[in-house]
Amino acid sequence: MFETVTPLQGALDYHLERHNVLSSNVAHVDTPGYRPVDLERVEDAGFAGTLAVALARTSAAHIPGGAAGATPVTGRVMTDLTAGAGSDGNYVSLDREAAKVAANHLRYDVVSAVVQSELRQLRFAVSDAKG
Repeated sequence: MFETVTPLQGALDYHLERHNVLSSNVAHVDTPGYRPVDLERVEDAGFAGTLAVALARTSAAHIPGGAAGATPVTGRVMTDLTAGAGSDGNYVSLDREAAKVAANHLRYDVVSAVVQSELRQLRFAVSDAKG
């Protein structure tokens, strides 16, 4: 029933994580030697999805594959030195980081609107199309 909403949840989580990373860069704009980071999207297909195989326990004493209740990783932190270093060795460009934050915010808003629409459609279907 929620197959359309679940992938969108991952997108919302990614953009929230990325916002936190980018905000940290802005906070360190005056920190000498600071190297800004960004979040690179990581597909959550996992081992079984990537190789089209599933993990199997050959003994009850073995640890089960996949941690129960673990939060899926949606991004990988990477250093972003593309802005170049300033005189104090700081690589943060405030204009560049502000543009990244704005673009990320816009993407989050779009995905959020799609999720709201999907949930409205589910509510409509559950209410037997009564309004």
